[in-house]
Amino acid sequence: MSPMKEKKNAPYHHGNLKEALLQTALEIIDTEGLDTITLRDLTQRLGTSRSAVYRHFVSKEALILGVIEKGYGELDLLITPIFQDRSRSVAERFEVMGKTYLNFAIEHPNLYRLLFGENFRYEREEMCDYKDENQATGLYALIGLLLEAQEEGIIAQENPIIQAATIWASIHGLASLLIDGHLMMSDNLEAIYEYSIGVLLKGLR
Repeated sequence: MSPMKEKKNAPYHHGNLKEALLQTALEIIDTEGLDTITLRDLTQRLGTSRSAVYRHFVSKEALILGVIEKGYGELDLLITPIFQDRSRSVAERFEVMGKTYLNFAIEHPNLYRLLFGENFRYEREEMCDYKDENQATGLYALIGLLLEAQEEGIIAQENPIIQAATIWASIHGLASLLIDGHLMMSDNLEAIYEYSIGVLLKGLR
């Protein structure tokens, strides 16, 4: 079960208020939307004081940036182990990764839009350094899988960063179309996804 499925408004342990605030805010955004969240509501849900909240987050924006960082972490925890699972073939890992990514977007559309949408774009760029392997674990795990695929002769030996960007753009585009209602083919999602992955791998060869 994803950490985002924990029981809402569970009491937090002493000294762990910051994590409780982030988790509760993430759940509110996930289920009710970004516009519904307020620091006042959080204090009521967690049974704490506003002064205690402000010791960790000086503003709603600071809290949301914390949620973004946490959300990226949640997604990386789902994706990175798939890339690194050498008990599966390279093709299997690509397929499972894509399905997991799509399911994340479909199950958590509000959070997904926060992580990759226009709002807070500049703040995300300042906060998240995609050149840092410790921050962008999912991206570098994908690059590692692409290098593995190159060594096995499955795909062309070209710039893996460009290859990774192409793969992400394709899957992200499909996810965005689905959650925003532009692709009314949910009954055929499995077939669409499998075809997309096939086209991607064929192109990468």
